[in-house]
Amino acid sequence: MPDNDGSANEQSTQPVGAEPAEESARPVVTRRDFIAGAGLGVAATAIVAGGVAVATRQNVQTTPQPVVQTNAGGAVVQAPAPAPNVAAQPQTQGQSQAQPQAQGALPLHMRRVTLNIDGINRDVVVDVRESLWATTTQKLGLNGINLGCDRAQCGACTVVIDGRAVNGCSVYSARLGRGQKIQTVASLQTGPGVEGLHPIQRAFWMQGGFQCGICTRGFMMSSYALLTANPSPTRQQIAEGLSGNICRCGEYVKVYDAVEAAAAEMKNPPAQPQVLIGPPPPHTGNPATASYQFVNPLGSDEFIGEVNNALVLIDGVNGVSGNATTATVSYWPDQVNEDQIRKAFSDAGYPVK
Repeated sequence: MPDNDGSANEQSTQPVGAEPAEESARPVVTRRDFIAGAGLGVAATAIVAGGVAVATRQNVQTTPQPVVQTNAGGAVVQAPAPAPNVAAQPQTQGQSQAQPQAQGALPLHMRRVTLNIDGINRDVVVDVRESLWATTTQKLGLNGINLGCDRAQCGACTVVIDGRAVNGCSVYSARLGRGQKIQTVASLQTGPGVEGLHPIQRAFWMQGGFQCGICTRGFMMSSYALLTANPSPTRQQIAEGLSGNICRCGEYVKVYDAVEAAAAEMKNPPAQPQVLIGPPPPHTGNPATASYQFVNPLGSDEFIGEVNNALVLIDGVNGVSGNATTATVSYWPDQVNEDQIRKAFSDAGYPVK
């Protein structure tokens, strides 16, 4: 058989029906197979690189398949499959977040402060956006600050901080933990009863400087700050000093009268009653006696003991003796008289003639 001289008449050794070599390197993965594997609606790309067909979508990669192709001599060649290009795994949620905070540490928007309220230090954790009213009312359970407009316009929430009247609804608690002295209306009272009221509180009560009471606490604290700085204000100075407080009931005249009365009492405080501690001094001489007839006789002579127990509670009464119809009282005339004794019988439920 003659050698092939490369003439034009030489028959091609390429198999019949075979495509040219440059067109035969096609991926085995068809368009339909790719769409079925990647999923409709998912942005995917078929990559043919080095004879490897790869179908990819977000965070998903199919297993690379070797491409089968034929060379010019008709032999079947299987191209080596390169190592798969594994995409970097996305960070997990825990890895993407910052390292956990140390135990006991507070978030950036929280503060641990010590508030000196009415002379008592109170430790509390507050938000940097938290008002003094919110802290005292919602976290500390105090009721010395009343909330009105919550816009620093009505003055109902007024407190005194280091001698100055400020609005409790607009001052931040996180800025008050530096030793400031915070005073609410609860700091004014010095003892029980009317005698323990501060002159400002007593003047508002006596002069009727209140009506619905929503604004009263704020007016009292503004008055306290005013009279502390100016013990003898004029009517115009009082109106100016309380200009940050609004009374929707219109009790301004009585409020101003109360401030003037409080200023006068603070300059000339009344004498405090003397309080005796211990047993009363012993009596001199002999007690007096008086006999009374019961309006309604007792059911038995033994009930005179109950009458005695009721009347000895009266200062100056030594004791009661007698029977079901008559009671004899021993008393000290310098402490109690017969009219007071008769009233004591009646108040105890044993009226006498």
